Amino acid sequence: MEILSAVREEAPGLPDFDANEMSALRTLGEIVSFMQAQLGGAPVAAASAVPAVKVPTLGRFPVELVEAPAAGFALSGLLDAKKLVVTDDGTGVAPALIEALAAEGIQANIVNTVPSDADAVLVLDGLAASDAKGANRRAFLAAKAVADRMTRLGGAFVTVQDTDGDFGISGSERAIFGGLAGLAKTARQEWPKANVRALDVERSKRDPAALAKAIVTELLHGGTEIEVGLKASGKRFTLVTPRIAASEGSAVLNENDVVVASGGARGVTATTLIALAERTKAKFVLLGRSALAEEPAAAAGIADDAGLKKALLAAAMKRGEKVSPVELGKQVSKLQRAREVRGTLLAIEEAGGTARYVVADVSNADTVEVALETARAELGPITAIVHGAGVLADKLIADKTADQFDFVFDTKVDGLDVLLAATKNDPLKALVTFSSVAARCGNQGQVDYAMANEVLNKVASREKARRGGNFVAKSLGWGPWEGGMVTPALKKRFEALGVALIPLEVGAQMLVSELLSSNQQQVEIVLGGEPKAEALLSDGAAQSTTFDVLVKRSTHPYLDSHQVKGVPVLPVALVLEWFAQAAAATKPELGLSRIDNVKVLSGIKLANFDGKGDRFRIVATQLSNGSGATFSLELQGLDSGRKHYSAIAILEANVPAAGPVKSLAGLKDWSGPVYGGVLFHGPDFQVIQGLEGVGNAGIAGNLRGLKALGWRGDFATDPALVDGGLQLALLWTKHTTGGDSLPTGVGQFVRYQHGPAGGDVRVVLSGQTSTKDKTTSDIAFVSGDGTVFAELVGVQTHVLPGTATA
Repeated sequence: MEILSAVREEAPGLPDFDANEMSALRTLGEIVSFMQAQLGGAPVAAASAVPAVKVPTLGRFPVELVEAPAAGFALSGLLDAKKLVVTDDGTGVAPALIEALAAEGIQANIVNTVPSDADAVLVLDGLAASDAKGANRRAFLAAKAVADRMTRLGGAFVTVQDTDGDFGISGSERAIFGGLAGLAKTARQEWPKANVRALDVERSKRDPAALAKAIVTELLHGGTEIEVGLKASGKRFTLVTPRIAASEGSAVLNENDVVVASGGARGVTATTLIALAERTKAKFVLLGRSALAEEPAAAAGIADDAGLKKALLAAAMKRGEKVSPVELGKQVSKLQRAREVRGTLLAIEEAGGTARYVVADVSNADTVEVALETARAELGPITAIVHGAGVLADKLIADKTADQFDFVFDTKVDGLDVLLAATKNDPLKALVTFSSVAARCGNQGQVDYAMANEVLNKVASREKARRGGNFVAKSLGWGPWEGGMVTPALKKRFEALGVALIPLEVGAQMLVSELLSSNQQQVEIVLGGEPKAEALLSDGAAQSTTFDVLVKRSTHPYLDSHQVKGVPVLPVALVLEWFAQAAAATKPELGLSRIDNVKVLSGIKLANFDGKGDRFRIVATQLSNGSGATFSLELQGLDSGRKHYSAIAILEANVPAAGPVKSLAGLKDWSGPVYGGVLFHGPDFQVIQGLEGVGNAGIAGNLRGLKALGWRGDFATDPALVDGGLQLALLWTKHTTGGDSLPTGVGQFVRYQHGPAGGDVRVVLSGQTSTKDKTTSDIAFVSGDGTVFAELVGVQTHVLPGTATA
């Protein structure tokens, strides 16, 4: 607007322009093109077409804790880190963690200041015994130190906190440490090449060594969720946000209640308070930093900015005063703010409530104390708080200054702390904090805002736990609103990304519904479109995700039974398990339909099984997206970079049902031993319980799964059972060719139910083709109740040269 004012001085004949549209312009070139277009000059190049996107419907999404068994993946970027650093928590966990990592062959150093060239960072400040605000700030500075490297080259970045192992939703007294999770989620948005995690480790009575062991176990054998809660019981949790409608309950507030609201005199917060006044007829004390500007006579009857500037300029000239465009803009802005506040007060009164505006900076305890004393004397004791105050200073982590971080973080966090302290002796019935979807998903440029709002979420849960009874606490994670800070250009971007905008009237009723809801145990709630982190990613963000796996005797002891010539060999079935876990992690809202075109590019001998272990990386690259998704998958050696396996994963909203199982005719008894003959497998892979028979049409038998074999771990499939199916393929190949063979490919792996088999399973292999060099077959796994558990379609086995006899 300063530029526009300066241009007007040189060209008084310029027409008025839409301020909202101009606010989206970022360069002088864009401003010139915009003005030319408005004046009918040179045409502006049309923007590239944006494909139509179905904007999701608005809803209500409470944050819930769910158990999440580990998938067995290491944090990608940790095993191959060149410079891993750990920040000192001051309680002894950092040195214990260094020792625990060293025991796994991973070298790390404790630092007070994170170096800019670190490619893996473990931030333990959330475990500090005190100074929670300082811990949030130090964690931000740690991220800022490596932001440039993480953006360009990737790496690993992990925050660790202790808010009771559930990210504070049960009411941790360490709620303010909860901001670290907001940092991790924003870093994930800004650094698409990096791998980021937020861990919440419940300390309970555990010593530093036990905490360090829990952290290392998660980092090396955990899962892919960005938020992982580790309870002292050993259970592992994550957070989800299901769509759950509010249930109607009784009103919390009435005409006798006094509601103190920060940031509620203007904007979207004001809109919600007006709706609340209409429903409750309560009394409202609106806190604001600025005194209301007097309405000058010259401004009477003029509403638009340009008209106000013209009138105020004329009045100043008449008084013989010179006013710069900047000063004129400030006067108009101050006047418009005062008008908006007065309009809010009037609207609350017209809705049946009572409204007072009090000048008080919510982050200044003294001014708030004085303001509330005055309010109590006039209206009565405070019974509810609505904390809506907030500011923005949007910049990427790499560019944001410590002062900007403090400005945004303190306004939210200190403001709530001041309000709670000032009302400690009041009979509070309700607390409502205005949070943001940025706290749930992170958001580019808003690390301070996301962290501050995460703290608000957890403090609300803490207050609910402290006060109990009928006390109502709600932390509302608003999605973007129509109006407010959402410009027309930003609105178009949100719509292109599929992010729903909340109309003012709808949002206002959402707040009223929460205070009238019977779901009073649900404190942290996202309102608006479904909270999806990927919806907020920048255009062109990386579409590949990596998953690392460490394999050795202590982690995969059953592989000792899968040896060839005395060396453990990685079975195809376990690769399918890893691929299934990785595919599901890329799109957890979808179901794994099948894995296609599985190819063995290079078999894997586990040369370090009894030592430091063998390290692998799974790379999942998105090929298509829509109602479902398609990913290419590769298994690579982490040290060699060699490609060992490849496949295509298909994910869908609805997984198709299995077809009928083929019947086999003309089967004869298998002659000779099964294990120790054709099959080399040791005890933990001897899954064949018995054979029904074998013939040119195929082979059938009964198999037991990994549960019966005593395999430990959490599995998405049943690799013991799948390997048993492949063992039948080797037996059938022996029957038809007389040769020994190895599986070399699978056309399709289809899983119809998640997890291992519950009991013994009948397996039917239907032969398709058999030559002297290879065979092709289909394998169906049938549960005891007759349903198909899984299928392998197009299994190829190649005969080892010189072994065929038929």
